[in-house]
Amino acid sequence: MPRETFQQELDGLISDVLDLGEEVEGSLENMVRAMEAHDAGVARQELGVDVHYKARGMEIERECMILQARQAPVARDLRLLYTVQSVTNHLVRSGTLTEHICQAVAETADCERDEDLEASLIEMARTARNIFGEGLDIFRDRDIERARDLQAKDDKVDLLYSEAMNLIANPPDGGGGAPEWRMRAALMVHYLERISDHGVDVGGSTVFLVTGQRIEDAMQQYLDRNVDHDGG
Repeated sequence: MPRETFQQELDGLISDVLDLGEEVEGSLENMVRAMEAHDAGVARQELGVDVHYKARGMEIERECMILQARQAPVARDLRLLYTVQSVTNHLVRSGTLTEHICQAVAETADCERDEDLEASLIEMARTARNIFGEGLDIFRDRDIERARDLQAKDDKVDLLYSEAMNLIANPPDGGGGAPEWRMRAALMVHYLERISDHGVDVGGSTVFLVTGQRIEDAMQQYLDRNVDHDGG
């Protein structure tokens, strides 16, 4: 296979991954809208997307395997194929979690809620959506400097996770919302935390793609370089 053709196919793979990521972003946007408005109709639009996302993920994975079989890639190309598979996995899992959350929203639309817990959930959903979107942007632009900052943004989700779980475990006297909704809220908290993690991991995969290093190693070298620079 001529190198030019091989490169075109690699570029096509990246395009497919980005298209999938944009679809998942759309699902996340609908998820947030449904949570904010208690809109079961918007939530139901996302029911069934899991099957679609998994099928798209399998297509991309199959294309990666075909490319590896048809041409012995050099190290850089192998790194790209590995990253494509890794990022695709994070996108598909995020889509699955989004469907789970939308199902919970649709099935508890009429349930009584605790205002404080709901506020934490919505803020967590917005933040997770934004982190996922930024992770995808980092992959699109190969912007590893932004990837180094993404973990700090994920810390906000961790704080909201702790806040929400505390409200679930210690409901106010005479409040706390309907038991069914509280049970679903506990699951949603976990799902949202995972979506945020997947966004961070997409950024970490981009660091590996560009540098060949795990993000933890790359960050340490980056910090060491800054220390040396400041000391000099």
